[in-house]
Amino acid sequence: MVALLDYSQMVGFADVYLEDAFVLEVKATPGSLALDVEVVLTAQHRAYRPPASGEQNCYARGTIEFPNVRDLAWVGQGTPPAVDASGSKDYGGIDALFWNGSVFHVEGDWGVMDVTSDLPVIRLLGES
Repeated sequence: MVALLDYSQMVGFADVYLEDAFVLEVKATPGSLALDVEVVLTAQHRAYRPPASGEQNCYARGTIEFPNVRDLAWVGQGTPPAVDASGSKDYGGIDALFWNGSVFHVEGDWGVMDVTSDLPVIRLLGES
């Protein structure tokens, strides 16, 4: 049996907690996949700050990018997002992200994806 590796073992993902993240948009185009997210930063992350009033975690807006997508299988897509009072969309959380080699498995309320790509990266809003 092949061992699957958890997202926390990927470069740049050790100091984030995806299970409490919010997926705000899913962008799949030929050759790329991007998840716009509000991700939880752990106290070890360089951009961590104490949680805002009324929040339990330190949240940061960003994008998880899967570059050089060579194959994408997406099952269960089409679930409409929740819309809050401000009109913001929320597709739910990231229930799982693990990988083996160049195949990444991602799942949440918005569906289940198996993506063959280069290693994904997280870019926080305001980072280059």
